[in-house]
Amino acid sequence: MGRINKKYSKEFKMSVIKRYKEGNISFNGLAEEFGVASKTQIHVWIKKYEQEGEDAFIYEKRGNPKTIKKVKEEKSISFSSIEEEVRFLRLENEYLKKLCNYLKNSDM
Repeated sequence: MGRINKKYSKEFKMSVIKRYKEGNISFNGLAEEFGVASKTQIHVWIKKYEQEGEDAFIYEKRGNPKTIKKVKEEKSISFSSIEEEVRFLRLENEYLKKLCNYLKNSDM
């Protein structure tokens, strides 16, 4: 089975860097503490941060270097009224109940 690349959020990277700047911890220690597979990856994040600041983690730089993709921010759902939000939440709840029942029945 092949290796699966893991993506880390900007907030996660910044928390690792903040912990590094607090001092008295090695790259290996950081990798263990935060569950990052490679100490080299943490070193790369710190180097990028020192060169570009927090802006270093705004854009996705993997893949085709001709196209730079902005990292997707989590989308929040906005509602125009309380009734609309309640309706959405009820439908979501109903969907999750059906999904839960389906998963329980499919394990048999």
